[in-house]
Amino acid sequence: MRKQLLGVLLTILFSVEINAQSYVITNDTGIAQSIAPSIPVERNGNTLYYFGYTYTGSWLGAMEHCKSLNMDLASIESQEENDFLYNRMKPFLGGGVEYWFWTSGTTLSSGRWIWMRTGRPIGWANWGEGYVGLGRCLEVRYNYASGLKWHDTLQNEGRHALCEAKITRTVADLIPKFCNRWDYTK
Repeated sequence: MRKQLLGVLLTILFSVEINAQSYVITNDTGIAQSIAPSIPVERNGNTLYYFGYTYTGSWLGAMEHCKSLNMDLASIESQEENDFLYNRMKPFLGGGVEYWFWTSGTTLSSGRWIWMRTGRPIGWANWGEGYVGLGRCLEVRYNYASGLKWHDTLQNEGRHALCEAKITRTVADLIPKFCNRWDYTK
């Protein structure tokens, strides 16, 4: 019985690792679990990203869209993260068309730029040309030739959703917990 249970847990563990692109985080457990239909995600360390290019809506609508996937609007907190997203978008979105994505950046709650997902002030930034500071929400513009640039805009504009989820625990973290739960000597 013990070997069978361990075999099942290891199978699940390797399935999660191999098929990480079809997994998101559930709010109640923090465990990566499959969703239906599965969505293509990009993984960078302990973060999953979803380029919601088929969704178009307001900033609040995009936030709800990400929440429906157990994700949040993305917070891009470094040049490395910005470059990772751009480099993953290039083969996925290609060239010729620009895509505008909502992020969790906003001035709605405090009058200063913060990441709504974390509540932290926006430190590093990649503002594009034409940034005027009149908008209240942060969008990123994907352009194959010029990169991923930031712009502010009004929250009711129609944009795509750029979602992210942090992987807080995996099946590998839970194996000791499950294996130690039962007394197999009986």
